[in-house]
Amino acid sequence: MTRTIIGGFLLMCCLMTAACSVPNSTIRDEFEKSTKAYNKLLRWHEIEGAGMIYVEPELRDGFMKAAADIKKREVTITDFRILTSECLPDKGTGEVMAEFDYYVLPSNRIKTQSYHQDWVYRDIDEHKSWKIKSGLPPFE
Repeated sequence: MTRTIIGGFLLMCCLMTAACSVPNSTIRDEFEKSTKAYNKLLRWHEIEGAGMIYVEPELRDGFMKAAADIKKREVTITDFRILTSECLPDKGTGEVMAEFDYYVLPSNRIKTQSYHQDWVYRDIDEHKSWKIKSGLPPFE
């Protein structure tokens, strides 16, 4: 009888641990997908689209002004790399360090720009998503 109780208790603990870890892994997966999609949009010159989807609403106007400036200066992003990525589901935050290769016309010299990104997980009215809190890098 005691073995059955202990076995049942251990089984229940294992199931609870597994159930609690599923949301964190889902949040991590969403973080990875969001950060990759955001950076791909920047790479493919869809900066305004990236802003509408991923930038915190209160920061969007500043982001869009920076995006217009990048477009006006004819900055062309040729590649990006995510160097580091850290997701902290319990805190609802994440950080990414990315690098972008780009050139500014009329020059064809490739430059590299580091871009530190701070992310936050939002759970508002059943709309769960990762939003970026960092502005665009200068691409000088």
